[in-house]
Amino acid sequence: MRLRHRCLVRVHRKVQEIIWYRLVFIREVFYGLPQSPQLYKQLLMCSGYDRYIQIARCFRDEDLRADRQPEFTQIDMELSFVDVDDVIDVNERYLAFLFKEVLDVDVKLPIQRITWQEAMDRFGSDKPDMRFGMELHDVSDIVKDCGFGVFTGALENGGSVRGINAEGQSAMPRKKIDKLVEFVKVMVQKVLHTLPLQRTEPRKSSFAKFMTDEEMDALVKAAMDGKPGDLLLFAADKNKVVYDVLGALAS
Repeated sequence: MRLRHRCLVRVHRKVQEIIWYRLVFIREVFYGLPQSPQLYKQLLMCSGYDRYIQIARCFRDEDLRADRQPEFTQIDMELSFVDVDDVIDVNERYLAFLFKEVLDVDVKLPIQRITWQEAMDRFGSDKPDMRFGMELHDVSDIVKDCGFGVFTGALENGGSVRGINAEGQSAMPRKKIDKLVEFVKVMVQKVLHTLPLQRTEPRKSSFAKFMTDEEMDALVKAAMDGKPGDLLLFAADKNKVVYDVLGALAS
């Protein structure tokens, strides 16, 4: 028998029962997963139950990534004749029940929802931590005519210019700022543009000389809500690059 990646093999027992034995190929080794949660789902579906939920221990049948682990526990559910809102409603009520039973914490329902696009525009991540600020600000319209090649070049290529406000961090030592700049260089081979807002000194940045006082005021005060003592960080490139850079810095 030729074994293939993620193949299913029927195994007949002496009592003529049929089970599905899943063979998973990872890094030249085969792993057998006979106790798949799918067995229970198939049995329940065949017997007429149109909805079920279980807590299942699982082994991931694919190569690992930075945000994944090989073994995990999942809430496994199967629902028939439902839409997206039905599935979300079940999940929310189930989470509220678990938090109350396990931690005695009341979860207010419904849980806040935002679209993927809003999450990326505001936080640069599809799994944002909303417990603190550092939201992204799109300043493309303000800097589109400033004459700074990095900004205007990104916009001409269909990208954007966005920034985050690290409140109260203008006094950050130069070494730490250089580490942030180096982090971005290593990450995407791009330059991070910084603008510390000192209480007495003039605004100093790689792009300050390309902008008028009116443009700088619109950028700092109106768009970024910057105040003396804040540190503004800007990235300019394709949207995905900008999201990745500022999202990583904010987190």
